[in-house]
Amino acid sequence: MSLVKALLIAIWAGYCSFDDQGPQMFRRPLLVGPVVGLILGDLPTALVISATLELMWMGLGNMAGYQTPDMIVGTIIGVTVSITSGTGATPKGIAAGVAAATTVAVLIQQLIVVTRVLKQFFEPWAQRLADKGDLSGIMQINIVAFLIQFSIRAVPTFLFVYFQKGIIDKILAVVPSNILNGLGTASSLLPAVGLSILMTMMMKGTLWPFLIFGFVLSAYLNLGILPVTLISLIFAVIYSYIMEIIDKQNEMGSENSSSNNQQVDEDTGYDL
Repeated sequence: MSLVKALLIAIWAGYCSFDDQGPQMFRRPLLVGPVVGLILGDLPTALVISATLELMWMGLGNMAGYQTPDMIVGTIIGVTVSITSGTGATPKGIAAGVAAATTVAVLIQQLIVVTRVLKQFFEPWAQRLADKGDLSGIMQINIVAFLIQFSIRAVPTFLFVYFQKGIIDKILAVVPSNILNGLGTASSLLPAVGLSILMTMMMKGTLWPFLIFGFVLSAYLNLGILPVTLISLIFAVIYSYIMEIIDKQNEMGSENSSSNNQQVDEDTGYDL
C-alpha cells in the first residue's frame, strides 16, 4: 500500500476517534468502512465487509465504564485486509476481513482501557491549573489530550495498513500473556459494572418487571437480540401510550379541581 493511502486511512481513524466524546455514531461499521473503500478504490467490497461487521457488532455499545471491542479500527482493518488481499467480497475475503477485524478490535480495546486509566492523571494537574486561573496551561492540557485521542487509533491503524503482514502476531508476541489475560478479565467484568451504574440511575420500581421479562426471554427462551428488541419495543409503545393517557387524565382532573375552586371563590365573593 502507498504511503499516501495509509496516511489517509490513519487520519480517518484518528478523526473517528473523537466520536468517543460525541454521539458515538462514527464507530458504526457502516459509516467507517465505506470511506476506507473510497480511499482504496473498492467501495462495493467495503460495503459488503462493513455490513457483515455491522451485523456482527450490532448489539455492542459503550455503557458507563465499559469499553467495547473497538469497532472503528476493527472495521478499518477488516475492510483493508479484504481489499488488499485481492479476495474482495468473496466468502474467503469476508472471512479474512472478519478475522482481522475481530483480532484488532480486541487489541485496541485493551489499549484504550489502559489509555483511559493514564488520562486520569491529567485531572489533578488540570485542577491545580484551574485553581491558579492558568488558562494557557489548561489549553495545553487540552492540546495534549487532543493528540492522545487522535493517536490512540491513528498510529496503530497506520502501522498495520502500511506494514500489514505479521504485525499483529508480533504485537501479541511482545505483550506478556498474563497482561493480556488480566486485561481480558477486567474487560469482561466492566459490562456488569457499567450496567449496574446505569440501572442505579435509570431503573424505577415500576420498570423492574420489564427487566426481568427481558432476562427471561434471553436466558430461558434463548431469543436473540433482534427479537428481544422488537418485543421490548411493543411493550415500550404500550407503556408509553398508557402513561400518556394517565397524564392526560391527571391534567383534566387538575383543571376540573381548579375550576371548581375558582367557582367556589366567585360564589363566596358575591355572598352578601
